[in-house]
Amino acid sequence: MQLRDDFAKHISELHNPIDRPYTASIDKSLLKNTEDIEHLNKEIHDVNPDYLTFLPAYFWVFYFTIGWVYFSSFWLGNYFLQDIGEVVFIDDEFSIFDIVFSFLWIVVFGTPLILFLYQLIRKHFIRTQYYFLKKQQKIAYYYRPLWKFRQPYELKIVEYKDVIPDLHQDPYNRAYTPLNLYVADPETGDITHHLKLEDYRVNPRVQWAFIRTYMESLADDLPIDSQFCEAYPADTSKSLFACADIIYRKNGILPSDHSGSGQIMVFIIGSIIALGNLFQANHYQCTKRAILHPDVQKLLTWDGQDNPYPIQPITDEAKLAFEGRNWEVNVRWVCIILINVGLFVWAVVAYNS
Repeated sequence: MQLRDDFAKHISELHNPIDRPYTASIDKSLLKNTEDIEHLNKEIHDVNPDYLTFLPAYFWVFYFTIGWVYFSSFWLGNYFLQDIGEVVFIDDEFSIFDIVFSFLWIVVFGTPLILFLYQLIRKHFIRTQYYFLKKQQKIAYYYRPLWKFRQPYELKIVEYKDVIPDLHQDPYNRAYTPLNLYVADPETGDITHHLKLEDYRVNPRVQWAFIRTYMESLADDLPIDSQFCEAYPADTSKSLFACADIIYRKNGILPSDHSGSGQIMVFIIGSIIALGNLFQANHYQCTKRAILHPDVQKLLTWDGQDNPYPIQPITDEAKLAFEGRNWEVNVRWVCIILINVGLFVWAVVAYNS
């Protein structure tokens, strides 16, 4: 079973199954939802006659992780600047109790920041990406149980026609209803594969209609707008900063050519949430991608020419950015980090003054 405890273990226990592949006509009215379609266009990582894939959906833990890092770092700084500083530099005393207590304090409040920096450097896989292979009518992805983090990722290839889509509603958050795709044993009904798309920012019915249209219909039927759908080479990027720019470009804050315009808005927004942006960029940069596996590569037949799906090409500036050689992008993010560090130091000093 490839399921968390809060998901169904048997196909009869699914929450809200919807139409399966090829079993009913696609509801084209869902594809007229402008906001959801624009969102999906911005999330597309690549679309061509062979495969469709989205940028990996982010997850709720991100918000709590960043908050934990900030508050833990804040209190860690407060402790060292005030409590330890008073004991060592003012009272000139330092007992065994102070040493043990300081060590425990570092472990409790310093671990989030240490793990955060460790992830930025090592780039361990957090999420995987699903590849919808149109010509082969398959879905390829990597899987590893959450609790078996030492186990290597295993490549999974499932038949698209066997997928059972379900709208799983989180019992603790009724607004969170992601699209889940299951594959079950036809004899026992036990679920053998679970694909968690987990994009809560889009109507899951629209997302499923979008996927079905790609897999089952002609290219002209897919609502692709090159104004929003951009080719992000996140899987080949050597630049964390270029990946972080994706966040701004998806929200329309920056143009897509990495030309350096719109810097003031980036400084204002980026300086406040720089850690969050960099963490999300790290997520894009190191996602486990099945497309790199030879067993998936040999399923592809597209020669890279005459893509029937309109998608905004990568500019020369963007290519330099993703190679880490665009000085405007690099300088911008260095300045953002310096501003962010300065604000953080100011807050700690002000609190302890």
